[in-house]
Amino acid sequence: MRPIRPLSILLASAAYIVVGIATAALAGMASSPSGVKAWRLAAWLLSLAIFGVQIAIERRRRLGRVSVAVSVALAVAIGAFVLAALGPLRSHWSDPSRLKLALLSLVAWPVLTGIPAFLVALTAGFFLDRFATDDHPTRSALPNEQ
Repeated sequence: MRPIRPLSILLASAAYIVVGIATAALAGMASSPSGVKAWRLAAWLLSLAIFGVQIAIERRRRLGRVSVAVSVALAVAIGAFVLAALGPLRSHWSDPSRLKLALLSLVAWPVLTGIPAFLVALTAGFFLDRFATDDHPTRSALPNEQ
């Protein structure tokens, strides 16, 4: 089994961060509540695409299901940690009454996103392995030729 590559984790984390910051900025400039909702939906869909692409890339490297799930979960958790540090709560870092909430977010967001990401990636890996078709059947799998 091949080891997990930190570069792929960091690239996926960076993608989550860019998507989070960009869509939040665009949602902030939206002129209507429906525009804000549209940018939030875009953030979810782009994050889902990053998630799926990372799973595909890691599986292509022939990593085991658990390794793929760990890699994906780490990328999600790192992205969530950075967004929690940079996100809406950053304005509360200097407010003593909200400092505990800001610090809690640094722990809560990685945990609340990383664990589900691990479970979804592990489940997806199980189903992908279970229902994958063999593109190159072995000679013994072919019908007998006379």
